[in-house]
Amino acid sequence: MRLPAPIQRYYQAWLARRLPRAPLVVLNQRRIFIFPTGYGFFYLAVGSLLFIGGINYENNLVLSLSFLLASLFLVAILHTYRNLSGLGLRNGGSESGYAGERGSLGVTLFSEHHDHHCIWLEWEGQPAQQISVPAGTESTLWMNLALPKRGKVLAPRMKVESVFPLGLLRTWSYVSLDHCCLAWPSPQVSQECPAEGGSETTQAAPTGKAGNDEFRGLRGYVAGDSLRRIDWKGYARGAGLNTKLFEEPAGGRLWLTWDALEGIGTEQRLSILCYWVLALDQHQNPYGLKLPGMTLVPDTGDTHRLRALDALAAYPEFG
Repeated sequence: MRLPAPIQRYYQAWLARRLPRAPLVVLNQRRIFIFPTGYGFFYLAVGSLLFIGGINYENNLVLSLSFLLASLFLVAILHTYRNLSGLGLRNGGSESGYAGERGSLGVTLFSEHHDHHCIWLEWEGQPAQQISVPAGTESTLWMNLALPKRGKVLAPRMKVESVFPLGLLRTWSYVSLDHCCLAWPSPQVSQECPAEGGSETTQAAPTGKAGNDEFRGLRGYVAGDSLRRIDWKGYARGAGLNTKLFEEPAGGRLWLTWDALEGIGTEQRLSILCYWVLALDQHQNPYGLKLPGMTLVPDTGDTHRLRALDALAAYPEFG
């Protein structure tokens, strides 16, 4: 049953004050709620009827059974609460995506003292997922996240719940991790490259390898470097894995610039720049990116492409 809008707003504000965002959360008595399930209420009703019947008919066997059921219910309260108590959750990784699509956030669950069984995690737009966390271990669960618009998309409030061990009680908590996913601009096709420097400035389909003419030296390989620039001959000689560096000739640097797209809106500029980042990366063309307040020097490779896309997503709040 959905609460009326004013009550819902008050409830959400109360939750935000009681359970603020944090990069790491350990569930304790202040954060955990517990209440009987439908089966739990039925169980209590049966126990109450047995108790009343035992009194009316002075039947000690029926009374003993009702006391046994009550004792079992009290023990279930302790074990159901304990199944969530001490469970830790922290930020995992993140996988960005384009605006209008989906990204994903990793939630790492860990336990130091005891096992946690049949834990369910869910948030809005994400089907509930079940996981168990043995003592002294950690596990990462990936949750889908809708990316409605460009920028940083915060993780929604997550519900963590369990009915273990008997299903008579539900214990739950709400966790707001200080975790976000970047939504890159949706690429917009443009026939004119918004760049300065080099002869490729106005080409619709960049080809060749701009700026690879003058060899400058070697540096240690970094994950994401283009495989075409690795010094394979040196690697075969046992010199280690190194990346070739090239000095671009005068006028050969290709810079994707914000100022080259005057007269159009911010989001359209970012979408066009995103398209050309992908196009130049596909053709292995070294390129740089100039945005107001941020400059990314020319380079190639997966790491460079992701840095450029992240900068476009974060604009104008870099860092």
